[in-house]
Order: sequence, then structure tokens, then C-alpha cells
Amino acid sequence: MLFGCIYVPDFPVQAALRVDTGQISFQNDSVAVLDGPESLQKVYSCNDRARQAGVEIGMTKLQAEACCGIVLHKRNPAEEDLAQSALLQCAYGFSPRVESTCPGTVIADLSGAGRLLGSPQDMGRQLVSRAAACDFTVNVGVAANADTAMHAARGFTGITVIAAGEEAKRLSHLPVEVLQPSLEILDTFDSWGIRNFQALAALPPLPLTQRLGQPGLHLQRLARGEVQRELVPAEAPPRFRETLELEEAVDLLEPLGFLLNRLLQELLERLQVMSLATDHVQLDFELEVHRDRQLKTENASSLAADAVQPLYQRTLKMPVPTQDAKVLLKLLQLDLAAHPPPAPVKKITVEVVPARVRLTQAGLFQPLAPEPAKLEVTLARLRAAVGEQTMDEMGKQDETATARVGFPMVMDSHRPDSFQVLPCSSEHKEIRECPPAPRLVLRWFRPPLPARVECATSTTETRRHGESRNAIPSTVIFNGVKARVIHACGPWRSSGAWWDQARQWARDEWDVELSMNPPQSAGLYRIFRDAQSGEWFVEGMYD
Repeated sequence: MLFGCIYVPDFPVQAALRVDTGQISFQNDSVAVLDGPESLQKVYSCNDRARQAGVEIGMTKLQAEACCGIVLHKRNPAEEDLAQSALLQCAYGFSPRVESTCPGTVIADLSGAGRLLGSPQDMGRQLVSRAAACDFTVNVGVAANADTAMHAARGFTGITVIAAGEEAKRLSHLPVEVLQPSLEILDTFDSWGIRNFQALAALPPLPLTQRLGQPGLHLQRLARGEVQRELVPAEAPPRFRETLELEEAVDLLEPLGFLLNRLLQELLERLQVMSLATDHVQLDFELEVHRDRQLKTENASSLAADAVQPLYQRTLKMPVPTQDAKVLLKLLQLDLAAHPPPAPVKKITVEVVPARVRLTQAGLFQPLAPEPAKLEVTLARLRAAVGEQTMDEMGKQDETATARVGFPMVMDSHRPDSFQVLPCSSEHKEIRECPPAPRLVLRWFRPPLPARVECATSTTETRRHGESRNAIPSTVIFNGVKARVIHACGPWRSSGAWWDQARQWARDEWDVELSMNPPQSAGLYRIFRDAQSGEWFVEGMYD
């Protein structure tokens, strides 16, 4: 059996510094965390530097401010929960059995991991390195039972490895406060002169039990390193989320991208530890909005409509999960460049939705497809260059607007040139290859070219069907060129969406062979007449 314990000294202080964007260091600066109501805040936790400066637990805010060079933070339980989740995920990178013993302390079962991780000393170094990547300064204890590893991490600095059978000897000089007994038992130990583990372990068990009961005997067994117990497995954190609160609001995209990179790196490292990826990123920006400083207008309704909301959210979805933080950062930068926050950002929250890594194997004779992540970045660049959706003549998105970047798909409709552009998704079905066959290909003109058409009417057909249907095109004029119609086939009437005034259409189509000057432009064309406006257009050319 082998257990490793990660202990974070002064956990509330380190949890507060993880979301601090300043140059405050846990080891080099005096930091204290305050808790309580605004009218009476007291010191809840502090680091060694603050204690050397004279800060004590329970001091009021005014007393703490009197100490030279002290940095004060307000306690935030949400930040501590996020820090504990990050600490758990550090331990999950070494073992699937992890216990969340208390805030700032986790224990991992390292039994059987020697071949993969090396010696116990190497395991301790890797635990420290992984915790440092998550912005923690920790102590690590490795021992044959969980409680001994925990007490070694709490009582000694750095990495402590205790071999089996040496628990009592190695823990003997630790103070009894490391056991965290109740205040009543601690006062009793003080009155007896019990100051360390060695003195407690030397007491006779029976008289100790008679005076302190089973809690006293349990503390003695802990001091001797004799307690063997099973870990209580902690549930894996359901959410991968990081928050960063800024001292000064940021209104430029470049420094905002630098901060996003830091958060994404931490989140992706935690995902990689659990062999996960992400295809969904949620950004929440808390904006610096001063409603009392906004200019007042006479129209209150327009002011309410134009008011900036204090929370700005953006969502990024990818077709394939990825573990590349650089790709996600680039996509977020392109998205924010197209949709910048309307006000300076004072707090950033990034949450990634975990997903399984998708592995694919290409065939030997199959052409290599572009990497999904790089393809998504390319599509994002195209969206930034050409826009996300089509616009109407006034430069606004209409009701029938379609996406400009993605995969085209023909719609189930008789409307000519009816298609939609779908976003990239791994759920798209593969396009089946059609058997080779000679066929004409129509090269569409978008938009169709306006034309003026002269028609000749057959006298026989006029008496039979009427003049309006059988006016055969004889001359087509478009793009400054007058062409003579050699052959014409049609008309073919198509119409639809009569129930929708904005989307209905009705037109007569013709396929014509034109003779032009220069002759290189001669060929087969499709023209049509809009039945509603009576105007002619050249829709395309057959290759």
C-alpha cells in the first residue's frame, strides 16, 4: 500500500491568489484573507510572511492594515471551491482513487503505480510539479497509510517520504496540533505537558482511554502511524471552470486574449490529466457598467433598450473535441474581434464542457483530410473576413439570411437555386459518389444578370394557347452584348410559396443557344422571366 497526500498551506490565501492578476506572490508577499460582514471584517487566514509582519487570525481589518506591507483579500467561497476542484484534478492525474479529505488537502492511492511513476520520491516530485502548474505551492507526503501521509504533508515542508514501519519515528517531533484535536482535548494535552507525537505515543493506552475515551485512543494511534483505513473516493468535479477577477477593467482585446490564454492553459491541462477534451467553451464577462454616469435622455424606453447589460456571454462550439489551447484561443480571439464586449471587462469566467477524445485512423490509400482544429480556425478567419450571414440591399440581415461559411446543402424544394449553408459538424453524412455519366453542368450567375429579351411569336401556337405563353425569345441583350437566339427550349413554369408574400416566386425558364460576337462567348444559357415583375434575367451558362 502506498498513499500520497497533497497539502496546500494557508489554502484560503492561495485560492484567492490564483484569481489575482497582480504580481502578488504567496511566498514573497504578506497576504491575509478577510471574512465577515463589511462592518466587521476579521482576518480569516494569512501566510507566513503576514504572520512575521504581526498579523494574527481574528484581527480586525483596521488592525491588519496597520501592519506594514500587508495585502488584504476578501474571502470568496466560490474561489475556494474552484481551487479544491483543481487540486482534485491534479491528484486524478496519478490515481483514479482520490479522497477530498478537507479544503486544501487531497489523498491519492498510489498503490501499484511504481512502474509508471517511479520511486516514491519521484512520485512526490511529480505531485509537486503538477500542483505548481495549477498555481499551488504545496507540501507532499508519501507513506504506507493515508493518515501518516497526511500528517507528514501538514507537518513537514517540501516532499516527505516515510517508509513502512518508520511512521512513529518520523512523526515523533511533530506538534500535536497537526492532529487537529478538539479544543477540549488540546487543552488537556497542554495541561499534561503533551507537546508532540512522541509524548502522546508514549502514554499508556488504557489510562488514556479512561480519561479521553475513544477519541483520545484514536489520536494516539494516529501519532504512532498505526491507523489503516480505506479512502473515501471523491466524485470527479462535474465542471471545469476558471474565474479571474481583475483589479482594473480591461477594454482592449490584446490584453484580454493574454488573460484568456492563461485560463485556457489551466483548463486544458486539467482536461488532459483526465484524458478528456472539449468542444464547447462558454465565456462570461462581467462588465464595468456605471449606469449613474450615463447621459439621461428624454425617451426612457430607448435608454432601457440601449443600456449595456452587466453580463456579456459568448459561446464557442467546435465540431470535434480538441485539447489544443492555442486553437481555442485563436477561435475566441476571432470571435471577440467580430463581437467585442460593449464595455470594459472586470471579471472573466471560462468554462469548458468535457468530451471524449476522438481518435481516427486513416487508410493507407485514403487522402489525408485537414485537421479538424485547423479547418475550424480557417473557417473562423473566413467568417471574420466575409461576415457570418448574407445581407439584404440595405446591409441588414433579412429573414431569409443564410450563413456564408460552411457546407452547402440542397434544400428539399422546387425553388431554383434553393440551398442552405450548414455549420461544420462531424454529424454530416458522407456524400455518396454518383456513377460517372456525361451531363451538362450549369454555372450559376449570382446574382443573375439583368437582360433585355426580344421575343417572336408563332401564329399557330398563338391561336392555340395564347400569345403570353408562346412568345419565343429571339434576341438576348446582357452585359452590353446583343446575341441572336439560334435554338430555344421552353418555357418551363415554376412557382411556389404562394402563402408567403416575401418568399413566393413564379417564373418562366428557357434554355437558349446564343450566337455572339466574340464567338468565344457563344453557347448554351439559361434565361428566365419573373412573372411578378415581368423582367428578364440570365441565370447561368452550361459548361
